Amino acid sequence: MLLLDRFEFHNLVIKLHLDHRLSHIIFLLLISGFSSAQVQPAPGSQLNYTQVMFEHGKVKGADQYLIEVSAVEQGAASQRTVARHTDSSIALMISGLEFGRKYTWRYTGLSHGKQLGWLGPYDFEIIGAPYVDRNQCRVRVTENDSTANAGGLIILDEARVIVDRAGNFVWYLPASANAHQQTGRRHGAAAINDLRFTPQGTLTMINGTQAEERDLRGKLVWQAPDQSTLGTDLTGHNASHSHYNHCFKKLGNGNYMVIDNITVLKPASFFGKNASDTSKISMADEILQEFDHTGHLVWSWDSDSYFDSAEIQSTVKSAGDRELLSHEPGGHMNAFDVDEKNGFVYAGFRHVSRVIKIDKSTGKVVCAWGENMRYSGAKNGDGFFMKQHETSLLHDGSIAVYSNNTQLTDTSKKDIAASSVVIFSQPSGAAASQLIWKYDCGLDPLNNRSGRGGSVDELKNGDLLVCMGTVNDIFEVSRDKRIVWSAVVEKLITTSVWGRYSLYRAHYVSSLYPCYFTVQYSTDTLSRKSPSFRLRVFNDGTESDTYRVSISSVSGHYKAQFTTDLIPGQRSVSFDFAPDRQPAADDKIEVSVSSMTDPGFKRVAELVYIK
Repeated sequence: MLLLDRFEFHNLVIKLHLDHRLSHIIFLLLISGFSSAQVQPAPGSQLNYTQVMFEHGKVKGADQYLIEVSAVEQGAASQRTVARHTDSSIALMISGLEFGRKYTWRYTGLSHGKQLGWLGPYDFEIIGAPYVDRNQCRVRVTENDSTANAGGLIILDEARVIVDRAGNFVWYLPASANAHQQTGRRHGAAAINDLRFTPQGTLTMINGTQAEERDLRGKLVWQAPDQSTLGTDLTGHNASHSHYNHCFKKLGNGNYMVIDNITVLKPASFFGKNASDTSKISMADEILQEFDHTGHLVWSWDSDSYFDSAEIQSTVKSAGDRELLSHEPGGHMNAFDVDEKNGFVYAGFRHVSRVIKIDKSTGKVVCAWGENMRYSGAKNGDGFFMKQHETSLLHDGSIAVYSNNTQLTDTSKKDIAASSVVIFSQPSGAAASQLIWKYDCGLDPLNNRSGRGGSVDELKNGDLLVCMGTVNDIFEVSRDKRIVWSAVVEKLITTSVWGRYSLYRAHYVSSLYPCYFTVQYSTDTLSRKSPSFRLRVFNDGTESDTYRVSISSVSGHYKAQFTTDLIPGQRSVSFDFAPDRQPAADDKIEVSVSSMTDPGFKRVAELVYIK
């Protein structure tokens, strides 16, 4: 994608530098013309999403812009206008386009409502089947209170799609990005797990056995190191690397954290067998790993340092999950969340129904919740949850989990409650944690307990987005326990029979463009007579952002450096600039604006002052 501004100054050459995840391109724009290659979507583009950011150049004299999008009818004999929007920015997000259609689009500047001449048309296509086929997979919305829910889009990991609140497909992961095999994965898990949108507008996922970040078009941006050949370099063990799994997040500091699964050999005595037995027994071990953008390991935590021999022996001998625990006695870590401000990591172990709090600076477990756990001598979290998925730190410091409430070896028990969403407080002083909120997932009384999967996302309005995993229900519930949106994900089993489409997790994003901005200037020329200019920053994305602005010149007479206040999504702010004194000769002024959410997203213009 080409993310470009056009700044038209008479007799000026303006150099625009773009450094963004989707393109790292430097263009030299000459005022004599504006090429169609500098618009997006570029002519001939083939897209895998129906929510599209249109961006074009500035039109001299325009105070607004009009964009018109037309669908090409069958045989290209005619076109039908499907979108027509006016905006002050040179970028505009348009939703509601359709898969499997070809489109053309054009734009014109407006001056006091008068059109200044159309530019375009430019053609593009949104590829549909076989990648998106509503006859094979569907999201059937059963409740949609648009006045109360958080709006936005829902990410469905194992289905590899993003849908809107009406159940319409908006994005799909291209087949070229879903090439990893399921080697090493258990429980029949799909190749794509824990698909999330980052604040920067990319997507992270567990792709087979790999942890990856990709852009909207499916292009690989970052991948966790392949540790299968690195031995002890990263794990600190003489062990075999198995696979990244379950949970992968991009952190606010730009690093990445993921669960890694390795296999270690332990002496038989570690499991309580005869001390004279010299055999070695393989055991699954899970490690939390944090990498920087270069793939360098900057922090890790090993479950082997937490579960000692006595506890391992106890869990292996326990009833119910004996078989699974004998293969993975470390508890099966399946979720984590990070408190970057205070330096803690919260991790959930499903098989032993436990959540722990790790101090990143020491690696010590400073608190734990679950059966037989204690804090300052008091029971802590005992009975709150069972066989949980998700461990989510909420904005107020409380913790939410999706409690599956089922023994893995016997899902037919009738005395076990429905799966539920549970929120509990953190302990304070000598007081243990308290169960402060619980919602039993009973949308379908006959299908209300999931044996695998599940997630809980806290939304900006305070509601919770809940995915029930193998129970194919997704819903948004308010804190007063009102369902304000719900849907069922289904796949075609036979010609006319629809069945469950199980997920591992579902997540939320406000749009496909949470972070996006453009800049415009108020004047075409800078001179002794008119040395001042106005810079207008448009937050064209759907999430709030702040911007770092830097202005400098060869003469030193144009200078400024500051960070803007928080600008809400789809709003703008303007700033006026003037030299501290008139330059004595021609001058070059560089204006740089970068996103604080994504510092790599930067727009830089080099202006020339004519004496």
